[in-house]
Amino acid sequence: MCLRFKGICKLLYTVVYLIFLDMSLKTPIYLGVVHHPAIGIRIPHVFLPGILRAFKLRRTVGTLMLSYGRETAPEYVINAPPGKYEITRGHTGTSIKEYLSLAANYAFTEGVVVELEADHVSVSVSSIAAVKRISGVKSEYEISDEDIDKALKYIEDEVEEAVSTGVIRFYTLDTCELIRYEADKMDKKDLDAAFEGIDGWKRILERYLDKRFTVIGESGKSYNFRFREEEIKRIAVKYWRSIEVAERVYKIFQEKTPWEFGIEIAFDETPHVTEPKEMLFYLNELWERGIPVDYIAPNVGFEKKKDYSGSLEELYRRVEIMSAIARRYGALLSFHSGSGSTPWTGKGPGVYETLLEATGYKLKYKVSGVYFELLMEIFARQPKGSKARKLFEDIYDSVIEYVRKEIEKKGPLYSKVMEEQLREYENLVERTKDPYLPWADIFRYYSFLALNLRDEGGERPFRRRIIELYEEDVALRNVIDREVAELTLRLIDGLDFKDNIDLL
Repeated sequence: MCLRFKGICKLLYTVVYLIFLDMSLKTPIYLGVVHHPAIGIRIPHVFLPGILRAFKLRRTVGTLMLSYGRETAPEYVINAPPGKYEITRGHTGTSIKEYLSLAANYAFTEGVVVELEADHVSVSVSSIAAVKRISGVKSEYEISDEDIDKALKYIEDEVEEAVSTGVIRFYTLDTCELIRYEADKMDKKDLDAAFEGIDGWKRILERYLDKRFTVIGESGKSYNFRFREEEIKRIAVKYWRSIEVAERVYKIFQEKTPWEFGIEIAFDETPHVTEPKEMLFYLNELWERGIPVDYIAPNVGFEKKKDYSGSLEELYRRVEIMSAIARRYGALLSFHSGSGSTPWTGKGPGVYETLLEATGYKLKYKVSGVYFELLMEIFARQPKGSKARKLFEDIYDSVIEYVRKEIEKKGPLYSKVMEEQLREYENLVERTKDPYLPWADIFRYYSFLALNLRDEGGERPFRRRIIELYEEDVALRNVIDREVAELTLRLIDGLDFKDNIDLL
């Protein structure tokens, strides 16, 4: 009787403790400016358990996100009939409402503190242009005022759906497509005319001409920046439209989000490595407008899905300077294109260490597509004839078929890079006699399409089959959860995110 009473008391204590824990746990939250990882959850049902397990094991707080316009989209886009929108818009088949609601529920259930982010809220005409950049196509774009108005209306729809969930806490703002690269090559006459066409151009000169901007790097070295008159004009003409529209996007966030949220500036979607002076100008102009920037993501020379192959010394100096500039405005650097040549290489030997040293162990680091890449590798390893292996082969065949057709008809996704990748794949198949190579570039760069391929009824069969297989096959689910957790732990340990919950 006594033992039974003790057992009941212990059970009641446990129930009360769990209720107290649930009441006291605040998640999702706005993290503020803090050293942490940010992870894309393309298939929330499949990736969240492993990611959150790793966060919990290492007492790590982090961001869960999807890229707007590309990976996710409003429900009306996801539920639209096939062909109404570009295949690259909302290509995960996961709506804004779905990923945010699932992430919030999973995090609360697991007792993990997270931040939920709208990544790459972009002023863009086409999501295909962004995907081409990911695939290695370097281009510059022009957007009309009408295009901007249309893009801003779409952003309003995205933000309204995000806010309707009650859990969005962070936005990454991207106006890179409005950068005027032609300013770098303008002759003096055209440059003067373009600069004097900017409202308030005299005040711009006053802010920078004969002024010294000093920042201190982690090594203790100071870096001084002075702007010549021609430099001011070129940088202003190059970035003014991007800055003005960034302010308009920020106001949309402000008007529609009735609670505290954070802001990151995506500065990486460019064909060139970011010039420190230009980043300083950009941040200073946002500061002049009262826009509080938590993070900025410059182009530091990383390429998507590739290990960094440049000099680590150059990377250190580049990142040290940019980090010091960001800190001058109360911000940290955010690193995009964080995955490498395989799911397990990071960005290559020595890169994590270099970033940590150059930033003083204060940074944000983003990855997303690497988890789907890992999933495909897991499926590929399963025995021939198994459901997982069959699903992998069906996905592979469909992706290659789609790419071939795109090349034949010179479709929207077509590029010479795509054509070269297909040629390389065909040569590999001829040598290996294996048409299902998960590490072939053509598959690594275009396998994402599988989640948005539709059948005659408008359903996304591959997305459905992946989720069903994950839920039905316990042994496979355990493998996926373990490897997703291991991949996340590698990121956490490699970039020293362990115990960062203590920084809150």
